[in-house]
Amino acid sequence: MAQQNDGTMTREVCQQRLFALEQRQLHSPYDLYRQWREIGPVVYLEDQDIYVVTRHDMIKLVNRQPMLFSNQNPLGPSSALAAEAIAEVLQDFPEEAAARAHVVLNRGNVLFTADPPEHTRHRRLLNGALRRSAIDSIKSEINLIARDAVAGMKRNADIDFNEALAAPVPIHCLATLLGVPRDHAADFHRWAEAINASIGSKMPREKIRRIIQDQMEFWSFFEAEIMSRERSPRIDLLSAIATEKSERDEPLTLAEKVGFCSQLIGAGADTTTKLIGFATLALAQDESLQNKLRKAPEAIRPFTEEILRLEPPVQGMFRVTTADTELGDIKLPQGSMVWLLYGSANRDHNVFTCPDEVNLERINAGDHLSFGSGPHICIGANLAREVAHSVLTHLLAQTKQIVLAESQQLSVLPSYVMHGLASLTVRLT
Repeated sequence: MAQQNDGTMTREVCQQRLFALEQRQLHSPYDLYRQWREIGPVVYLEDQDIYVVTRHDMIKLVNRQPMLFSNQNPLGPSSALAAEAIAEVLQDFPEEAAARAHVVLNRGNVLFTADPPEHTRHRRLLNGALRRSAIDSIKSEINLIARDAVAGMKRNADIDFNEALAAPVPIHCLATLLGVPRDHAADFHRWAEAINASIGSKMPREKIRRIIQDQMEFWSFFEAEIMSRERSPRIDLLSAIATEKSERDEPLTLAEKVGFCSQLIGAGADTTTKLIGFATLALAQDESLQNKLRKAPEAIRPFTEEILRLEPPVQGMFRVTTADTELGDIKLPQGSMVWLLYGSANRDHNVFTCPDEVNLERINAGDHLSFGSGPHICIGANLAREVAHSVLTHLLAQTKQIVLAESQQLSVLPSYVMHGLASLTVRLT
C-alpha cells in the first residue's frame, strides 16, 4: 500500500490513464503536467517513446528552430497510427478518391504540417488572407451572428450548449469570412469532426469509412468553390486563398488550397468551439465571476485569454528531430518524437503567478502558448479570439444566470491532443 503513495507510482498511473484516454485523466491532466515539470524541462516517456517538453521557455526555444524540430507530424503518434488504419481502408476506394482523402487528412501539407522553405512560402501567400483587417471587416457580422444565436436559446430549460451555441456560431462566422452560404453550416461541423477524428484518439474501421466519405465530400465542395473564385473572385477569404500570388513565390496548388481550407475548418472552428465551451463551464461554476464580468464587460477579453491559458483546445503539438541534438541536458537522437506540451507551459509558475487560477488582472495573460509561438504561431488566432469574445459578451449581456443542469455529467473528447467538452448542458435565466 505504501507504494501507492509514492509520487513516481502516481505519475506512472496517471500517464497510463492519459494515453489510455480515461475520462478523469483527460478532463484535468494538469497535475500530471505539474509532476512532469518538476522532473525537468524535458521528460522522456519510455513506454510512449516520446520526449515531453514541459516548460514555457524550452517550448519557445524549440519553436524557433523549425529546421531542427520538424513539423511534418504535428499531431503525434496516434495520428500516424490512425493514418495507417485509414490507408488500409482507402484501398477499398478508387485511386482518385483515396488521393483526395489523403490531402484532407494531411491538411494538404500546408502551414502547420509543413517545414521551411515551403512553410515560409505558404505563410507569405496566406498571411494576408487572415490579416487583422480581414477579421475587422466582418466584426459586425460576427457580432450579429453571436447576438442572434444567444437570443434564440431557450431560457429556464436544460439545453445542449455545444449544439445550441458553441458549435454553430464559429462555423457560421467562418462561413461568412470564407464567403460560402451559411446553410452549409451543418456540413462544416460534420467535416470538422471528420478532419479531426484521427487526432489523439482511436477509431474503429466503420468510423474510418464514414470519415473518409466526409473528407471526400469536403474536397468536392471546396474544389468547386475555389475554382469558382479563380474564375470570378469576390471580396471574401476563399477568393484570397484561391487567387493569392506573389512575385517571389510559386502559386498555391489546388491541394494546398484545399488543405488550407481543411485547416481552417478542422482547427479554426473546432478549437473555437472548445474554447467557448470551457469558458462557459467556468462561468457556470462561478456565479461571482459571471456577475463581475456583467458589471465590467471590458474584462471579458482578459477572461478569454485566461481560459485559453488554462484549458488550451490543443494541449500540445508534436515535432520530430531532424538530427541528433540536446535539449535541457537531455540527448535526443535524430527522429525523436517531441511533444511540445502547451497545456503544461501555460501553468509554468516561472512565467505565471498562481498559474492554476483565473486572474482577470494578469498583466502577461497573453504570454500563453495556446496558439503556439514562432514561425508556426496560429494564423487564425485573431478570428478565434473575436468569435469567442462576441459569444461570451452576448451570453453574459442577455442572461442573469448561467448554471449547469442538474443532470449534467461532464465528459471530454477521447483525445490527449485535442481538449474539449463532449457535452455541456446548461440552464439560462
